[in-house]
Amino acid sequence: MNNCPANDEALASTARRGPLSMDTRCVPIVNGADRRQAAPRLGRHAVSRAAPLSSAFILTIGLCGLSMAQPSESGQPSDSAQPSDSAQPSDSAQQPDSAQQSDVQIGEVDVTSRKQSALDAEAISLSDTPDAEPSVGGKTSIVVGLAARDAPVYDGSNKSKVSPFPYIDIHGLFHDRVFISDIRGLGVNVVDQGAFRAGMSINYGGGRTSSDDPRLRGLPDISSAAAVGGFMTYSVKPVAFELKVQREFGSQPATEVQLGASVGMAPTPRWHVSVGTQLNWHDSKFNQKYFGVTAAEAAQATTEGNLLTAYAPKSSLGTVGMTATSVYAMTEHWGFVTRLGFRDVIGSAEKDSPLTQRTFGVDFALGAIYKF
Repeated sequence: MNNCPANDEALASTARRGPLSMDTRCVPIVNGADRRQAAPRLGRHAVSRAAPLSSAFILTIGLCGLSMAQPSESGQPSDSAQPSDSAQPSDSAQQPDSAQQSDVQIGEVDVTSRKQSALDAEAISLSDTPDAEPSVGGKTSIVVGLAARDAPVYDGSNKSKVSPFPYIDIHGLFHDRVFISDIRGLGVNVVDQGAFRAGMSINYGGGRTSSDDPRLRGLPDISSAAAVGGFMTYSVKPVAFELKVQREFGSQPATEVQLGASVGMAPTPRWHVSVGTQLNWHDSKFNQKYFGVTAAEAAQATTEGNLLTAYAPKSSLGTVGMTATSVYAMTEHWGFVTRLGFRDVIGSAEKDSPLTQRTFGVDFALGAIYKF
């Protein structure tokens, strides 16, 4: 390659770019004549470089136009290419996917659950265990009633008597924080975590009189006393579990622990059934109060013809029982109630008492209730 003089020659690069070569030449420039000769060469060089760019630009526009003319992946035609006839639904539109089917199933279960809750709420319900009754949807439920009850005079007695059995049950007060019941007493749900609740209650324990049973002749009467207790309940509708500790006050304080479970159901809007079971534990003071006999009491009973020996029981399991309650709503407010219970004395301290004549007892009640 010849070197170009710096004064009268210029470097002109007519780079012919190709896959294999590139040529760089020195073009002499004399009096402008060679400028006219170099101009066509430069023009041809510019055209040769612009041609590939123009082709690429035109090809890009063509490809974009072709892609815009194609239908979208979802099967819907674009605005520039609408079908002349009515579009047929795709397979995905005809059949819901698994997520849609799952949503439909969840919706059906939710509707069924709400229907069952509404069905339960229409029933007049009675239950020994809190939260086993159907939900009333945040409203206050008031039920009062009166029944005739046939039950043993005391646990372990072989004599039964019929007595009036008043009933009251109010729940749903103060956003379902407070309940009132002749069975459960006046209670407050201190902890409310939905399924789990815990609180305190005040109740009134019943006593007994020595004239109720010949085996009690000569023994002092047991007066009624106030009782304060704490409870914990766990509810998985329609089943509820409860642990309750109750302390009786008065001249003879005593402690009782009860573990219970119950299930409530409403087969029809007019009929509600509740079944519960209970297991009791009594401390030594409780057993002494109801099953014990002091030496002075045994002597007094013997003088009245009731031969008893002194007995000082210890703490032990007390009774196990099962109660079934059936309520049939004859009208929106009036209902017919039937209650059947079984109790068995299982604790050795109570079974060995001279006051225990029969360990198994039946409790039956029949009456009417009114729901406000």
